[in-house]
Amino acid sequence: MHSIVQYFIRIFAFVRKEILNVLRQPRLVMSLILGPFLILLLFGIGYREQIRPLRTLFVVPDESPMRPMVEDYATRLGQQIDPQGVIADAAEADRRLRQREVDLVVVVPPDPATQIGNNEQAAFQLYHYEIDPYEQTYVQILGRNYIEEINRQVLLTAADQGKTEARALQERIATARQAATTTRLALEAGDEAAAQTAAGQLDSELGLLAVAAGSGVALLSGVENTMGAETLQARLQAMQLSATALGDDAATSATERAATATAIETELAEVDTMLSQYQNLDSEVLVSPFRSETLSITDVSLGPTDFFVPAVIALLLQHIAVTLAGLSIVRERQDGPIELFRASPVSAFQTLIGKFLGYLILTAVIATVLTLLVVFALGVPMLGDWSHYALVALGLLCASLSLGFFLSLLARTDSQAIQYAMILLLASIFFSGFFLALYRLWEPVRIVSWSLPVTYGINLLQSVMLRGQFPSIILLGALFGFALVFFLLDWWLLGRVMARQ
Repeated sequence: MHSIVQYFIRIFAFVRKEILNVLRQPRLVMSLILGPFLILLLFGIGYREQIRPLRTLFVVPDESPMRPMVEDYATRLGQQIDPQGVIADAAEADRRLRQREVDLVVVVPPDPATQIGNNEQAAFQLYHYEIDPYEQTYVQILGRNYIEEINRQVLLTAADQGKTEARALQERIATARQAATTTRLALEAGDEAAAQTAAGQLDSELGLLAVAAGSGVALLSGVENTMGAETLQARLQAMQLSATALGDDAATSATERAATATAIETELAEVDTMLSQYQNLDSEVLVSPFRSETLSITDVSLGPTDFFVPAVIALLLQHIAVTLAGLSIVRERQDGPIELFRASPVSAFQTLIGKFLGYLILTAVIATVLTLLVVFALGVPMLGDWSHYALVALGLLCASLSLGFFLSLLARTDSQAIQYAMILLLASIFFSGFFLALYRLWEPVRIVSWSLPVTYGINLLQSVMLRGQFPSIILLGALFGFALVFFLLDWWLLGRVMARQ
C-alpha cells in the first residue's frame, strides 16, 4: 500500500512542478488566454462583409451601337462596378490599368450584330491586374454577372416586342374566330358551299397564326414548355389540322364538323385570353420565371466570424499544447534534471504521465476560459451540448500534448523544439481545412491532413458548435487513438533517454 502511495506521489509531484512553472509566469498565462481572445475580438470587430466596387473603364469604339447602353447596363450591377467612363482608345485603357488608376477594363465587341449573325457569340473582354486568386475569381464572377445582365436586357427587349406582337395576334385570332363561327353556322344551316369557303378561310388564318406565334411569342412558348404545358404554337397547329378536316364533307357528317368548329371557337377564345394574360405579365417574370432561395436548416444565422471560430480554437489549443509540451523535456535534458530523475526511483512512465496531467490541466483551463469568452463575449453560437464540446476538447488536447512530447524528445535544443512547433503550425494552417476545404487537396496529400490532431478538432468542433450534432465516433476515436499511440511512443523514447543519461 505504501509503495502505491509513493507511486502516485511521484506522479503528482510532476503535475505540481509543471503547473507551478507556468503559474510563476503570469504574463505567459495572460498571453495564452487573452491573446487568442483579443485576436478573435479584433477580427470580429474589423471584418466587414461588403462588396468591393471595381473601378471600371469601358472601351467602346465611337461608332459602336453598344456605346449608348454600356453605362446603363453597368449601373444595374449596383455596388459591384464603379464606372470610370467610356473611351475608344484601348492603349490608354491599358495604361490606366497598369498604373492602377482603374481596377477593371471592359472591352466591348465592336460589331456584335455581325458576330451573332455569323452564329458566333460576341465576347466582352475583361482585363484586370489582380494577383490574388480569390480576387481573380471575384472578377470572373463579376464578368458573368455583367454578361447575364446584358443578356437579360436583350431578353427583356424581346419580351416587350413579343407583347406588341401578341396584340397583333389577337386581331388575327378575332378573324379566325369569326371564320370558325361562320363555318359552324353554315354547317348547322346545311349550306355546304358557305361552310367550305369559311373552313378554307379558317384554315388559312390558323396557318398564319401558327407561323406568327412561332416567332412573335416564342418566349411565352418557352415558359409554357418548361412548365410542361402545351405551347401556343402546338395548340394552333392542332387547331389547323381540325380546320382542314372541316372541309372534308365526305369523311364526317355536318353535325360532327359543326362540333369541331365549336371546339375550335372555344380553343381560340382560350388562346385569346392567354395572350391577354401574357401582355399583362411583367417582362422581368417572363425573362426570369424562376428564382432561388437559399435556406439553412440550422437554428441560427452564421457569419464568417462564427464559422472560423471553432477552427481558430482548435488551432490555438493544438499550438499551445504542442509548444508547452515541446519545450518541457528538452529543457530538462539541457539543464540536467533528467540525470537526477535517473538517479531517483522515478520511472519514465511516472515522469511522462505527471507532465502530461500537469499540462492537460493547464491547457484545459485555458480552453475553458477561451471558450467562455468567445461564446458569451463574442456571441459565437453553441448549438451542441457542452459535454460533447468538452469531450472533443479533451481528445484534441491529449493528442496535441502527446505530439508535443514526441517533438520534445526528438529535439536537442529549445530552438529545435520551437522550430518543430512552428513547422507543425504552418502545416496545420495549410492542410487541416482551416482556410482551404480538404476536398480541394490532392488525395495523397490528405494523408498529411489526417496526421494532424487539429484536422479532427476542426471537424468535430464545427459539428458540435455550429450544427449541434453529436461528435463523430470515428473521428473522436481516431483522435484518442492518436493520443494513445504517441503517448506510448513518448514513453518508449523517454525510457531510452533516461537510460542513456
